[in-house]
Amino acid sequence: MKYAKNNAKSNTKKYYKHWAESGLGKGNVLMEARGEKIVRQVEIYGTKMVWADEHAHSDDRFLLADQPVSFMDFDEDDEISAREFEIAWKKAREATGYPV
Repeated sequence: MKYAKNNAKSNTKKYYKHWAESGLGKGNVLMEARGEKIVRQVEIYGTKMVWADEHAHSDDRFLLADQPVSFMDFDEDDEISAREFEIAWKKAREATGYPV
């Protein structure tokens, strides 16, 4: 039964929002994690939005984070709702001409 418990935890989705800085300025990065792995992310710098997931990305300068969640040192203040993430994801995909 221990395996099932660990496997269930590795599939748990969590969402995070944290400050970010890039060549586009200061902004925020929103991430969807499944266990320790980041599976989707949106970066927002003013009016510029970019996205990345396991299959593609909207801008070659902004790739999907490959560090485990534990490396990022998120805490409870960084957690956001799935709804907040999905709204940003949809806006970023639409802004870059990709289907949602």
